[in-house]
Amino acid sequence: MDEKLLLMTPGPTEVDPRVIRAMIRPSIYHYDQDFITLYDETEDLLRSVFQTENDIIMLPGSGRTGIECASLSFVERGERVLAITCGTFGNWFIEILKVYGADVLTLSFPKGGRIDLEYVKKVLEEDEKITTIVMVHNETSTAAIYSREVEALGCLAKKLGKLFMVDTISSMGGANVPVDRWNIDVCITGAQKALGGLAGVSIVSVSQKAWDKILKRSVIKSFTLDLLRWKQLWVKKERGGLLLRGRRSFPVIPPTHLILALNESLKIIVDEGLENRFRRHEEAASEMRKLGMEIGLELFPEEALASPTVTAFKVPEGTVGKQIRQVMREDYSILVAGGMDELSEKIIRVGHMGYTANKEFVKRTAVALEGTLKKLGFRKR
Repeated sequence: MDEKLLLMTPGPTEVDPRVIRAMIRPSIYHYDQDFITLYDETEDLLRSVFQTENDIIMLPGSGRTGIECASLSFVERGERVLAITCGTFGNWFIEILKVYGADVLTLSFPKGGRIDLEYVKKVLEEDEKITTIVMVHNETSTAAIYSREVEALGCLAKKLGKLFMVDTISSMGGANVPVDRWNIDVCITGAQKALGGLAGVSIVSVSQKAWDKILKRSVIKSFTLDLLRWKQLWVKKERGGLLLRGRRSFPVIPPTHLILALNESLKIIVDEGLENRFRRHEEAASEMRKLGMEIGLELFPEEALASPTVTAFKVPEGTVGKQIRQVMREDYSILVAGGMDELSEKIIRVGHMGYTANKEFVKRTAVALEGTLKKLGFRKR
């Protein structure tokens, strides 16, 4: 593997050398008091980044593990769920819900396009059986972000007494996601994207409303993915934990070295300050869009919806997405991503999140992209 390869992908992405150094130590016992102290500190740091007072659960696995945990833990078989989707990751959320028997009412909107909030509101008000609303905040497959929509639906969910679950896997740490202010009951993310950690830690924040719901359930058919077990075994008593064994114990062994890495990446975020970090991501994204359009590329989502953590350009006519990615890797040592599903060879996605959300990396990527397109015969009109 080329050690000089620059990952300008939508995740996993490059990490700060500080994060790598934090992991360089011998194996750690997960019940060592020093590790438990660091684990608790990591939860507190996550609360700061999530902007929440809610409980934080860290699980071994990718962000999708968190979505599966939330789906099986907070939604009963046969329960009516309103799922809003604008892309591949929204569709995957729906697939996971269906695996666990949810009665999913799907509202699909154009990929890279807008969500009709008035229509969503109408559906919610007309169907009283709906108990839960789910959606993706930053749709990585299209590079479109839906902050206004999440805020509005969080307010509506609270008013109507619905549970609100949101996938923030590619936005948390790179875009403003004030969990409590937006009334997000279950917020799911992963360590390996804008948080600047490494793949293998899934993170879920849980509101009191969500805990109240799960405590009323009779059977949850999972041993390792059941989030109620964290309330029963790990959450501190002063935070409402039940501690059925009389002491705190992990329901699943945590990935110790990945927690060390995440702890360091969160300290980097706190040191930088949330506002500064969000501004840096916005500036990097704006620069990427500007340079790409100067080359002659067309942005894929509506520009008003353009994400601060990932940018998508349409593959120019006469070129092939796979060839663009291949030349960029082989000739410029830069890795970017293609599209997903029907957008597979129609768009190029460039990640700029965490460590790579800076103008130098963005400029280097734009220069490589321009050189690649010239080699493939593309000429700006």
